[in-house]
Amino acid sequence: MNNYHFLKRVLILMLIIALPLHFTSCMESGQGVERQSESQTPVIGEYHFISGYEPLSADSLVNVVIEIPTGTNAKWEVEKESGHIEWEMRDGEPRVIDYIGYVGNYGMVPRTLAGDGDALDILVLGAPQNRGDIIQARLIGVLEMLDDGEQDDKLIAILPGSLFGEVQNLADLEQFYPSVSTIITLWFENYKGPNNGVEVLGLGDVHKAWEILSESMDRYK
Repeated sequence: MNNYHFLKRVLILMLIIALPLHFTSCMESGQGVERQSESQTPVIGEYHFISGYEPLSADSLVNVVIEIPTGTNAKWEVEKESGHIEWEMRDGEPRVIDYIGYVGNYGMVPRTLAGDGDALDILVLGAPQNRGDIIQARLIGVLEMLDDGEQDDKLIAILPGSLFGEVQNLADLEQFYPSVSTIITLWFENYKGPNNGVEVLGLGDVHKAWEILSESMDRYK
């Protein structure tokens, strides 16, 4: 086994061991891995989650609609027409990611249009947020990737005032929290299983993240 595959296995094992400890507060608050028996009632916002909110706040933080809280694995998403957050269905059943829970709060940026025709995806590191929350996050980078040949980039951000609050970019993330960016990369490479059509192109810095966000905002217009 070469060094890369050995390191990859070790990191995944460390992630599996560490996540239950890191998200203890999540489990105590009643969140955690969601089951198909839970409510499938859509989350309805005050406004349409895609068109009803601005992509940026007044202080240049990114507005994020939370679809999937940290540590959970039920695949919810904003439905384009209704603007509600709904549990995605696959083969007549609510979709649950067959992998460990999301390594950050997963959501989308309102009034954006990514290369795959959906709103731009974003992963926000930090404590679990409620589905349907609209939070303000600071961009620190982007995971550039393809899904079945379509551009499917994932912005990476942090919550100001959280554990990651002092992180300004991916270099800071690596310095203060070694291998977190590697864990994010490995998670997206593997969460859909083998031969999943996902191709990770690499990590982009905060400037690249803003470039991708600006392009998606222009595309939405």
